[in-house]
This record gives sequence, C-alpha cells and structure tokens, in this order.
Amino acid sequence: MIAKTPKPPRVAIIRDYELNAEWGYEMLDSIRNCVLKAQPEAEIQNFQPIDGGDVPDASTFDLVILTGGTADLTLPETDPWVTKVLDWIRDTVANSPTTKLLGICWGHQAISRAMGGTIAYREDGPLIEVQNVPLTEQGREFFKGYQSLRLHKFHRRMVKTAPPGFHYLADNHEISMSDSEQMMTFQGHPEMTAHIAQGLVANKDGTYLPDPSPEGVARLNQALEKDEDGKKAFARVMAWAFDNKV
Repeated sequence: MIAKTPKPPRVAIIRDYELNAEWGYEMLDSIRNCVLKAQPEAEIQNFQPIDGGDVPDASTFDLVILTGGTADLTLPETDPWVTKVLDWIRDTVANSPTTKLLGICWGHQAISRAMGGTIAYREDGPLIEVQNVPLTEQGREFFKGYQSLRLHKFHRRMVKTAPPGFHYLADNHEISMSDSEQMMTFQGHPEMTAHIAQGLVANKDGTYLPDPSPEGVARLNQALEKDEDGKKAFARVMAWAFDNKV
C-alpha cells in the first residue's frame, strides 16, 4: 500500500485594512509567522478585497484569516467591498464547512455581523492597551492552563448582540467559537506585537488616542510593551485550525 502523503496546509489571509504604513506589512508578517511556527509547510496567500481584489475560493483553503480593519460595521449600508466580504463569509459557512475561519478584531466583528449579530461603538471610547481578558469555563477548557489571556486591544467598536449558533470562550463576547467549530474569533489581537501597536499609535489621529499629548502618547507606548499571551494563544488556535488535516 502506498502511504498517503500529507498535503501542505493552505491558508488565506484577507487583509481588511489599507496597506499604507510599515505597521501594516509587519502585521501581515506577524500573522504569517504565527501560522508557519505551527505549520512550517503551510502555503499562505494574501487577498485584499479592500483594494478591489478578489476573495479566496474557500473550498481550496484549510484556513482563512480575516484581519483587523477600520470599516464601520455599525452602519446599515456598508462599502461594496465590505458587503462582498460579509457575503463571502455566509457563502463559506453554507458551502465550505471544512474550511476554518479565524476573525481578528474587525474580522471578529465581520463574522459576527455576517452571521446575525450586531456591532456597536464602545461607550467608553477607543480601547488601546494590553488588557487581561477573563476566560469562560469553555475558554479555560480550550486554552488549557489559562484563567485569562493578556491580549493587545486596538478598537473602538465591539460585538453588541451575539449571533446565534456561537458560544463564548471569554467574557463580553471577546473570544467566540461557532457551535459547529468552523469559526473562531478574537476581539483582541493575538498576532500583535508592541512594535506593531506603537506603529499604529503613530499613524492614528488624535481622536483615536485616549491622551493625544506627547506625554500621553509616551505613556501609551510604554504600556503597550507589557507582557502578553497572544503568541501562545495563537499556537493553540493553530492546533484547532489544522486538527486532523492531511
């Protein structure tokens, strides 16, 4: 009998932000490196519908990662490229059930909205920090050995109403898993580093920052260097994403 040769995992990254600063390239590199650390043979392809590009053929990928972004998902009518991504999410769930979806920040919100949830602005304004995220009982079971995760946060909107067919691995809709286990999402950024976050701070207008003064920005940049658990969490997520893939 001829042994079956395992196929290299195929991963698509849908970039949902404009690639106009160095931190944007670093973010893609960080996601890529997190995947390759878990699956060194993985074949990774980038897609950019935000720039008029196409979305992936989900049936040809084992995992599709939707990145962070800034498009406003609280609006009834969305930009055409956003509508395209939301429709693609629904189509993938309906027609490619073996393709895993991982949503990060904007991707978390996009999957939630596409599947019937609602998005709202945070009452406390934008959140930029390394924050402790308490895990639910299911989250503690999934992230074995952790009661909570320290994750980078960089967002001004959040999931207000959860979509049906999901359960939560962290409080306040922070980390979700579909009951089918096809989809997993993070409001935080497990892929983010202090350097990437500081690059984002440097490129954001003052209305996004809690204290836009030079002293406030300096304090924020220092705080963003706190220890975080994102890369360890990402490793566990990769084990979920590629479970039993041959």
